[in-house]
Amino acid sequence: MNNLSGTQREHRTQRHALLAIWAFIAFVGLLLIGYGQLKLQQSRASVDWPTTTGRIVRSRVESSTSDDGTTYSADIKYVYTVDGTEHSSDVVVIGGHEYDAHDVVRRYPVGNSVSVSYSPDDVTDAVLKPGVESYLFQTWGISAFAGSLFMALIFNTILRVAAKEERSLLDKLVIIPCKGLWWSLVFGTRHPFILAALVAAAVYLSTLDLGGVEYVFATVAAVYLLVLAFAIYFKFLGWISSLSGNS
Repeated sequence: MNNLSGTQREHRTQRHALLAIWAFIAFVGLLLIGYGQLKLQQSRASVDWPTTTGRIVRSRVESSTSDDGTTYSADIKYVYTVDGTEHSSDVVVIGGHEYDAHDVVRRYPVGNSVSVSYSPDDVTDAVLKPGVESYLFQTWGISAFAGSLFMALIFNTILRVAAKEERSLLDKLVIIPCKGLWWSLVFGTRHPFILAALVAAAVYLSTLDLGGVEYVFATVAAVYLLVLAFAIYFKFLGWISSLSGNS
């Protein structure tokens, strides 16, 4: 009995350590969401900022190579004068952007005169394209938060079941959808047309703006599509086998 209790305590310590890691990732996701919201508010406010004339002093494409490939970013720097004092900035869009780096560099060549919007509260805070709403950080944050929450729920349940702990209501809320997914896949392999409909529904839901939930539907669509491919393949093998048997 004592040995079992010690084993359970060891499993519980491991589970709490793992949950702490996922909690940290979720916290980082919340920070990204908050930062993105602040930048979004700032970008919306920049529409009413005063403007002045500036000049591009640096415009180049920088590349970074890793195992995943080569990524490119635009390195833009411009100077502008407010009340007789020259300032500089490298902000093209507040909150980041997903524009092609080469297009940005072509749009802002060195020596080109540009209109610079600057904050009346802090003239060193400037931007070339005011009012552009970017949700880049929010997307990263929601993905990190939702993903870590999902993984924490799954691993928490798995480790609790492995440690033979009494199942809580949260465990049941995780296990029931997993069982539903499993039985839907088993049923779908027997009825590929129904599985194809599930894939189509999941793909459609993944294209909607559902605050991050669309990534869950995209994952479900990928899993169902893989199972559908295997189901069709085995159906095809069965059909070939039946033809051989008839001959």
